[in-house]
Amino acid sequence: MTKLVTLTLFFLMTFLAFGQKGKFDLAVKNAKVFDSKKGTTLANQTILIKDWIIVKVTSKQKNYSAVKTIDVGGKLVTPGFVDTHIHPTDVYRTYGKLPEYLPKDSLTLYRKRLSDIFLPYGVTNAMIMGHSEKWLEPILDWHSNPQPNYLDISTVGGALVSNEGRKPYINHVIADSPSAARKKVLEYHKLGLKHIKLYWKLRKPEFETAFKTADSLKMNVYGHIDQNIMFIDTTLDIGLRNYEHLLTLVNSVWRVQNDDKDFKLEMQKYYAPGAEKANRQLERLEMFRYIHDKRPEALNTLIDKLSKNKATFSTSIHLMAEPFGLTYFTTKADTSLSPEQLARCRENFKLFMGYVKQSFDKGVQLRIGTDWPSGGKVFISELLLLSEYGFTIPEILQISTLNGAIALKLDDQYGSIEKGKKANLLIWDKSPFENYKNFLSDKIIIKDGIVFEQN
Repeated sequence: MTKLVTLTLFFLMTFLAFGQKGKFDLAVKNAKVFDSKKGTTLANQTILIKDWIIVKVTSKQKNYSAVKTIDVGGKLVTPGFVDTHIHPTDVYRTYGKLPEYLPKDSLTLYRKRLSDIFLPYGVTNAMIMGHSEKWLEPILDWHSNPQPNYLDISTVGGALVSNEGRKPYINHVIADSPSAARKKVLEYHKLGLKHIKLYWKLRKPEFETAFKTADSLKMNVYGHIDQNIMFIDTTLDIGLRNYEHLLTLVNSVWRVQNDDKDFKLEMQKYYAPGAEKANRQLERLEMFRYIHDKRPEALNTLIDKLSKNKATFSTSIHLMAEPFGLTYFTTKADTSLSPEQLARCRENFKLFMGYVKQSFDKGVQLRIGTDWPSGGKVFISELLLLSEYGFTIPEILQISTLNGAIALKLDDQYGSIEKGKKANLLIWDKSPFENYKNFLSDKIIIKDGIVFEQN
């Protein structure tokens, strides 16, 4: 009798254990799933999630055993957004003076402040592109310990620059010789960093050494190349493939001695003295117009070279449009412009966006990189701007999800809805496929398989 009871209990416990193992944490059913690899949608899909991970995507219509089931009734479901260029300094500065260290007794608060700028808008993963090295320890801890109610982050160290004889900006770290550049890259690698950013102020010997060292360690290298020390075509020859901010294209075709004088005359013709210092976006857009009018083949040739080398670029287009009232929200409008000047700036932005579209059409892989304090709102704004300047909805959804994950070498975890990926999903109340302004639509945000609720 005792033996029979023991065997019965054994089989009962085995059955219960098997049943518990087969239970999912979340089932999202009747979903129209966006396939970010093909740019298409699949109707009547069920997404099954367990332990933060998507374990199955199926068209089989049946009741799956899950702790929670969400019937979305045919609504669009996409991967969570990926922002490839953010700065916590921009976020924290809005609260006051930046701290030298992130205080240990306030780390939860700082993590929440960063997350609150992005997660409620559907950005579930982001790359920090530079900050004080004294902030690295807690930020690396945030990366190693993701949580459902916080933004997933990756990070570089400080962006590397050469010695200018003055204290660098908080985001930057001096590497004043090739050996110093190599040492710094090795230091970051030892800390566990997989990404590194090189800045335009890094001279060629330091740049080349930093890149080759990082590349040999299989680190992912990104470059902000927008002034007259390093140029995009030079860095392409060195091996760099990931670039920040499409607005930097014009700097790499700018002939300083020949262009500067004529450009200043152009500025004087249309704007008051000092306008370029008060509004850098105005100046940059005028540079695009100048090159477009004088030497358009220069930009075309550079874009062709970027395409041939399979380069990627972060967008950062909202910050170019905001001063001229071209975005759905504005915090830094330029009120000094006359109606004629404002119209010219808007024409210039349209011209700039033509080069953005040309880059994409020729094969330069674009990814969203907001680089602006109002992160999540700016992300949505960039999707709207892409829509208004010729990009299709599937293209925009790929740019905002899979392309970012690929450029960050994180596409094994993010960027698409498929087995084995992190369960970061957006359930859209209204589909942008019906109207691009639905990018502003409310969304249910699934972060790590859990419905995100903002406090």
